[in-house]
Amino acid sequence: MEIKITKKGSSDYYSEVLAVMSDCKKIAENPRKKIRKLNTQAIILTAIALVFLVIFSILYINDKSNTLHLIVVVIFAIALIAGIIYNILINRRISNFKNDNVEKTLVIEDDYVELIVGSNKTRLEMSEIKYIIINKYSICFFPSKINSTIIAVSVDYKDSILKAIGNSDLIVDNSSLYQ
Repeated sequence: MEIKITKKGSSDYYSEVLAVMSDCKKIAENPRKKIRKLNTQAIILTAIALVFLVIFSILYINDKSNTLHLIVVVIFAIALIAGIIYNILINRRISNFKNDNVEKTLVIEDDYVELIVGSNKTRLEMSEIKYIIINKYSICFFPSKINSTIIAVSVDYKDSILKAIGNSDLIVDNSSLYQ
C-alpha cells in the first residue's frame, strides 16, 4: 500500500521525531516512554543554568575572596551559552525540515516498510521492526538494531497505516499518555 504524504509536518511533529531519535536507546528499552520535545528539555536545562548562575554570582559578589564561586559562575555561564546555542540549533533544524518541499511516499508491504523522500529511500524489513510507536504527533517505525534508521510519519496518517499493517503485536499506542 502506498500512502502519499501531502501534509506538512508541524513544529511539534519534527520536535517529537528529533526527541525520538535522540532517546532511541531509552525507547528501545521502554517503548511506553512519554516523549518530551527537545525544545522543552533545552529550555529547562538553560533555565537551571541561569538560576545557578544568578545564585553563584550573588555569592561571589558577597565574598570576592572565594575563587571557587568565580569558577562555578564561569561554568554556569558557559552552560547557559551552550543551552541557548543548543536551543537555536534545534529550532533551525526544525525550520529546515518544515521548509523541505520534497514529495514523500510511505510504502507498506507485507515484508517491508519504505519511506521515499524525493529520490532517497529508507527501507526497513518487517523482520527488522521492533516496534511501531504511536506518539502524540508521530508514528515511528522503530528498528530492532539501534544503529538502523527510524522511519517517522505524522500521526495524521494513523488510520491508513493501521489499515495497511493490520492487527500487529508490534504496535505500541502511546497516544493515551499525552491526554
